[in-house]
Amino acid sequence: MLRIAICDDDLKFAENLENLILADSYKLGIIVETDIYTDGKFLLNSIQADDSFDLIFLDIEMKHIDGISAAKKIRETNRLVLFIFISNYDNYFPDLFEVEAFRFLSKPLNKSKFSRYLLEAYKRTEETATYFQFTFKREIQRIPLKDIVYFESHKRTIHIFRQDGSSTFFYGKLNAVEKELSESKFLFFRTHQSFLVNYTYITKMNFFYVTINLNGKEIELKISQDRRKNVRNRLCEMAARKMGGGIGNKTSTPFFWLPN
Repeated sequence: MLRIAICDDDLKFAENLENLILADSYKLGIIVETDIYTDGKFLLNSIQADDSFDLIFLDIEMKHIDGISAAKKIRETNRLVLFIFISNYDNYFPDLFEVEAFRFLSKPLNKSKFSRYLLEAYKRTEETATYFQFTFKREIQRIPLKDIVYFESHKRTIHIFRQDGSSTFFYGKLNAVEKELSESKFLFFRTHQSFLVNYTYITKMNFFYVTINLNGKEIELKISQDRRKNVRNRLCEMAARKMGGGIGNKTSTPFFWLPN
C-alpha cells in the first residue's frame, strides 16, 4: 500500500489531484491511502502525531508554513519519504535540492507527466519496502527485513535481533511495528505481547513455544495463551503454502510441529 499526503491550500485543486491519484492507482493495480491537508502546519501536526507517508505532494506557496519549510522539518526525522512539489513557478529549484525533492510539477498539471511520476514514486517505495526503518537519536536507520529474526519489546524499548547475532534497539511500541509490517512482503507473527517473529527463521513449535534459528543457535520464544490457537493456525497454513510453493520466492525452512 502507498500512503500519500496531498498538501495544498487550494482545496479544489487538492481534491482533483486526489481523484487523479485514485484513478491512476486503480489502473496500475496499486493500493493507496490518501489524506488532504490545506497547510503545511496541519501536515506537520499529523506527522508529529506519528502519522507517516510514503509520498507527499506539496504545494510550495502556502500561507502559514510553505511546502519547502514543511519538507525541511520532515527531513529532520525522515530521509525516505518522497516529495513531489507543485507550484505555478519554477524559480524554487535551488531550495528543492536542499530537501531532496523527488520530482516537480507545474500548475496546471500535465497529466501524462503526473502519471509517470506517480508510477516512478511507487517503484521507488517498493525498492525500500524490504527494509525496516526506525529513528534513534534523531537519525533514520534501516535494516533489511530478511536479516531480522525477531523483535522483542520491553516497556518502551524495542530490541531488534538480526541473523548474524547482532542487535540494536529503539524506542517505540510493538503494536505500531506489527501494524507497519502487516503490509510487508515478509511474514511476521505476534506470538506474545513481547515478541514479533520472522516466519523465515521459525524451525519448529509446540503448544507453548516457537523455536527460531538465531545465528546457528536455537532459541525458544514463548507463545502466550491467548495467541496459541491463532499462531498455530497461521503457522500451519503458511507451512502448507510453503510446501505447495505459494509464498512467492521465500526461502524459509518449513517448521516442525512438536507434541506438547
